[in-house]
Amino acid sequence: MRITLFISFLFLSVSVFSQSSFPESWLGKYEGNLEIYSVDSIAMNLKMNLDIIKTEKDSVFQWVITYDFKGKEDIRSYELIVVDKQKGHYQIDEKNSIVIDAYFRNEIFTSFFSVSEVFILATYTMNKEKAIVFEIISAKTKAVSSTGGTKIDEEEIPIVASYLVNGRQKAVLISK
Repeated sequence: MRITLFISFLFLSVSVFSQSSFPESWLGKYEGNLEIYSVDSIAMNLKMNLDIIKTEKDSVFQWVITYDFKGKEDIRSYELIVVDKQKGHYQIDEKNSIVIDAYFRNEIFTSFFSVSEVFILATYTMNKEKAIVFEIISAKTKAVSSTGGTKIDEEEIPIVASYLVNGRQKAVLISK
């Protein structure tokens, strides 16, 4: 009984510490190459920077993404807003009326949204080398197939929709 309570307490402590240390433990300037994949190869390779900077407000951080496309910089100056740190709920304010909800769970910062009939799943993970691994998976919002939706014996089988994954991107961003 004591060991179970200890393990439960340890798990909760690590989880709460993890939630309370993001995004402060990620502050810094990171750089790397963004690889944009086609069906079976890298279609494009861009330089990418991510700057996570504390502002004067306790619940707001600068979240600046810069892409360098053949010498031309595309700067995305966003804000990361803490909504509920204990629940791992944040928002990325693009400063143009678009605000995307994002969640920090199990050491992964994730947003999932749709735009122009495309689903976007974006993740940021801090690896053991203190580099941020950024990945995007995109898929069309129109299902390519649906299966299930039946009953076998006494079990109701739910409908499962499949979607065309039409894009992947990945960058390993190292602290400058």
